[in-house]
Amino acid sequence: MQELITIKTFNTHADLGVVRSYLEAAGIRCFVADEYINTVNPFYTNASGGIKLQVAEDDAPEAARLLVEGGFATPEDFDLPREMVAIGRALERIKKAFGKK
Repeated sequence: MQELITIKTFNTHADLGVVRSYLEAAGIRCFVADEYINTVNPFYTNASGGIKLQVAEDDAPEAARLLVEGGFATPEDFDLPREMVAIGRALERIKKAFGKK
């Protein structure tokens, strides 16, 4: 199975349901992490990082496009912070230096 990517997080089960249904209607298979703990005890939402809507890694670009198209997200929601991009480039250079792909 492919790695799952968290595409969006939610504070409430109701908000999750709308977006999940939207993606599934478009043929994107969705998975949910931390749904039950946050539903049973909403005070854990911030500590757990919210209810996480996840999709397969290959479906992530299409899911992100659909979320923006549907008004559930903005393109900026999917931008990596500059620091993360710089770290990724540095790691690639290190791997290349040691002959790893």
